[in-house]
Amino acid sequence: MKHDAIIFDIDGTLWNASQASATGWNNGLAKLNIDLRVTVAQIEGVAGNPYEKCIDILLPGLREQYPSLSDTLNSCEIEVVKACGGTFYDGVLEGIKTLADSNKIFLVSNCQEWYMKLFLQFSGLEPVLSGYDCHGMSGQPKHEMFARLITRFGLKRPVYVGDTAGDEKAASLAGIDFIHAAYGFGSPVNKTVCCASFSAVIARLHESANSLPILPVA
Repeated sequence: MKHDAIIFDIDGTLWNASQASATGWNNGLAKLNIDLRVTVAQIEGVAGNPYEKCIDILLPGLREQYPSLSDTLNSCEIEVVKACGGTFYDGVLEGIKTLADSNKIFLVSNCQEWYMKLFLQFSGLEPVLSGYDCHGMSGQPKHEMFARLITRFGLKRPVYVGDTAGDEKAASLAGIDFIHAAYGFGSPVNKTVCCASFSAVIARLHESANSLPILPVA
């Protein structure tokens, strides 16, 4: 069935900035003389969660022990992400611009506001977007961000493209369709539409626009 809007997640769906984030966090830990380090794989493993939850998962108890931990990790991460950005998945930038010719395109992420703004700067996609939201801007969980967009823009049948089980759950809570970016960081819980590349995502979206049956893409 034809969708009237396409909503994209960012991390693990449009790009991967885990190396820059891990470097920033490790710079912050070193600055506080904390003898711990995080890996890129660990950063990818918590992708899709709000920032404070990521810290609590990877560094349990340290926010209470080091009151400046959140601010220090944040400032160090900003510095590295601002300098290095992330790696866009193949076809993302051209694909979204093409989709925007005939679709409303939105971004919804659990990232911080500064991260969203840097993503927009690196991608140059802001002119083709109909809107965007993130946890750092609204303080809301993803399903509530979807609801806000649906109400504000009068959407009837949006679809969310994301890579984690949390993305799948948020789409389900909001009552919207979901496409799993299987090339990203997570796995779906339920049987859903899975795409192994961004080009497969575009193909699936084109098929749904032409009212073809939605079937899993290998």
